[in-house]
Formats: sequence, structure tokens, C-alpha cells
Amino acid sequence: IQELYNYRFKTAGVPGPTFTEEVKDNYIKIDLRNTYEKVSLFGQPFNAFEFNNNIRIAIPSKFHPFHVDMKWSDNSFTFTFNKELTPNDIDEIILICESLGFYGYKYNIKTDHELPDYNHQIKKSNTQGNLTLVASQYLRNNQPKEILEKYEEDQDFWTEKRANIFSDVNLTKDECLIDSFRKSQNRCFVDASVFPRNNIREYISLYDTVIIAIPLADSPNSQSFYDIFKISKIELLELVRRGRIKFVAFQNLQRYDSNFLADVLSVDPECVLFSRRLAAATLLAIREKTGLFGFAFDSSTQYNLLKECYNSKVDALKILAESLSENIAFFEYGINQRGALGISQFCGASFAAQIYKSRGRDYGIELMTSAMSLEFSLGLGAHHFPFEHTGYSEVNACKILNGIYNGVQQSQNELREMEIQTLLSNIFTINNDMNVLELDDILSKYSRRMIPQILQEYAHLTPEELSFKIYSLNKDIKAIEKRKQNLSILDLSGFAPVVA
Repeated sequence: IQELYNYRFKTAGVPGPTFTEEVKDNYIKIDLRNTYEKVSLFGQPFNAFEFNNNIRIAIPSKFHPFHVDMKWSDNSFTFTFNKELTPNDIDEIILICESLGFYGYKYNIKTDHELPDYNHQIKKSNTQGNLTLVASQYLRNNQPKEILEKYEEDQDFWTEKRANIFSDVNLTKDECLIDSFRKSQNRCFVDASVFPRNNIREYISLYDTVIIAIPLADSPNSQSFYDIFKISKIELLELVRRGRIKFVAFQNLQRYDSNFLADVLSVDPECVLFSRRLAAATLLAIREKTGLFGFAFDSSTQYNLLKECYNSKVDALKILAESLSENIAFFEYGINQRGALGISQFCGASFAAQIYKSRGRDYGIELMTSAMSLEFSLGLGAHHFPFEHTGYSEVNACKILNGIYNGVQQSQNELREMEIQTLLSNIFTINNDMNVLELDDILSKYSRRMIPQILQEYAHLTPEELSFKIYSLNKDIKAIEKRKQNLSILDLSGFAPVVA
């Protein structure tokens, strides 16, 4: 029963609409939720865990720990704190609750000086609550200080900026990224959260900054970061110190190796982007690309948008309406609960899946999972490497999604990012066993070639001109090879099938 109460049963929320063929004189129109109310989840049905988690995120840390109980029987909130609150403190608590939509309640404030600290249990993988971003106050006793401070900053950013992120047309994605993620204009994103990826030497040979989604520690076949990227701890921390490697942690903090996070943050406190800021930057990047996905509409606008699309004679708009109608009611809730992890459900992947569904094909799972890293790369302003391995590839799904976000390019004479393997195949690069710090020293000294520069230089070449340019590029790299005998030939097409 306790499990059902905590995770399955929901509080009563805003009732769903009932459509009628006529509006009678005695009907009373009820105003629908405006944008702020939707973003702040007014009337959202919560289970007990979600309710407590959201309240603890909203209320400042100076009031923690506390216990809260809400009763529908008499519309009352009862808070119990471990210290006496001043009248101003009480007013602040009530104001925060009302800002979350809890109007018209009776607020009872109690004090219990023996109130214990939170005893939050880590949720097992694939269980309810495992994907929810847990309030930082729950993690005080089981996360290192280096992690908790940055995680709280990320949480506070969301609490302060949430309404702007969903609705402010003037807010940009760069305003949502921390400073260290805005410095480099030449960066790539590699999602190592689940799938194995290539040797780190291949990525740092091509980019100033390599941003990596940290591997999950609770997945069945999880590997350590050092095993995946063939790098030692000392080498990694030095590359972090140099600003060459940065990270994103886009899931529930408890799913990661806290020792790994603490190690990299101790070297560079700005090297990890957590889920809230990543979600904000990604939503705004998608909004810039599409003008539609990533916005929170008030309920009336949402209804009118769906109605116009459904009533149009354009098949694509009807498919768009089908896509939006499946998820739009849960958009703000999903992002608030899961952060960046929730985005792929609500944007281009859902639309693409609906297009193929109308043709009798179900690619929903493939498109949703592939969309995550592609959409994150948009938010990070980074080149994207889809995962490709024997038996499974994200390449085709990313081509579809890239068409939605960047448009389908008709000319076959242009070299596109998604065709970058044509340029990079059979080009010399580093030996995968050489010392990674020595490699970085060499690349820095001899001005490595960067993919964005190659793209800009080769974008409009004919096949003959492109062949000559590749020949010239090989000559440049051979010059480096002469200076270092441990450089060797590597077919880069094996690790860079597509850059979307």
C-alpha cells in the first residue's frame, strides 16, 4: 500500500475536457491555465514522491529539513520545521506554495526540534522515480560537497528561470550554459551514457573541446569511463585541467559514479553541465531551429493550434497535430521532472515518429533514443557523433531528425556535416596507444586541423577539387608524422560515420 501511495496514486488535478455539440445558456466558462500556471504545474496531479520532491526543490535550503502534509479533507498544509520560524519566514513559505499553485489553503506551521534529517533511498534502475531529478536537499548525506554545490546551483537556476525558459522569446541558449561551455567555438559531443565509444585520442585530435555524457553507473553492462575511452585517471584529470574535456550529467544524479564526478569537479568546478541547464539550452536551441517545439503555450493557444492543424487540408499539419496532442499536455511536467532526459519525447522525434506511423511503420523508440544526443548537441553548439556499431546504428535516425531541425538539402554537390566521413576516410591520425598528453602537446604545437574549418573550406568543392584538398590535408598530417614516429594510419571513417 505504501508503494502504491508513494509512486502510483496521483492527487486530483485539473480535469480533462469533455467535448459537447452545443453550448447551453447555463454553462459557465472556466478560464483555462495561462502559460505561467502551466509552467509552474498548477493543478498538476502528483504522487506523494513528486509532491514532496517539488516542494523541497522550491523551498530554500535554510528551511531544511522539514516535513509537509497536505490534506484534501480540510484543504490544509501542515509544515513541521526543526526550528522556530519568524513571521517573515512563514510568509515566505506560504508565498512559495502559492507560486506553485496551492491557493486557498490553510497553512499550519509546527516546530519539532528533534525532526530528523531526510532518509532518502536511492531508487533502483528501471523503477518509478529513478529518472526523476531528485531535490538536492535529499542528497546532502550521500554526495560529496564538490558535486552537491554544483548540483544545487543547477537546481536554483531552474527554479529562478523556469518561466523564462519556456516562454521568453528573447532568452538564448548561451545564457543557459555556464561560462566554460561557451568559450570554445570548436567542440563535439559524444554520448557515452550507455553505449561504448571510441578512443579519446580520436576526438581530441579533431576538436578543441570534447564534451562527453558521463557513463551511467547503474546500467547492467556499465564500464568505467577510463575503460571506455582508453585513458588513465591522471591523463583525464590533466586534460580536464587544460579545458580539453568537459562533461554533461543529464540524468538523476544518483545514477552516476559520485567518485568520478567529485574527481573531475575538484580539478575544474565548471567542467560539468548538469541536467537543468542542459535542458534549458537544448529547448532554446530547438526553438531557434523550429519556431514551434520547445514553447509552452497557454491552454487556449494550445487548443487553437491543435484545432487549426486538425482542420487544415494539409496532411503534414494533421500529422503534426497528432504528434503534439499525444504529448503537449505533459510537456512542462516532463521537463520539470526529468530535465534534459525528458526533451526527446516532446520535440522532433515525436513528429518524425508520427510521420512514419502514418505510413504504417513504427520507429518511435529508435527516433526517441537517437534524438537525445542529437538535441543535446544543438543545445551545446557542438558537432554530434551518432552511435554506430555492429547490429545497431543511430545514423539513419539522426539523418531523419537532422532533416527536421536543419532542413533537407537538395544539392548533391555540397558536402554536408552528415557526409563528413567522405572527407575523413583514410586520413592519417594518431596511434591509439600513444600517451594522450603527449598527443595533446603535439596537436597544440602543430595547429591541428579542426572539423568546422574543414567543413567551411570544403563545403562547395567539386569531387575533383575535394580529392585534391584531401591530398593536401594528408601532406600536412604527414609533416606531423615525420616529427613523431608513433603516429600511424587510422581510417577515421570507422569512428566518424556521421556528424549531424
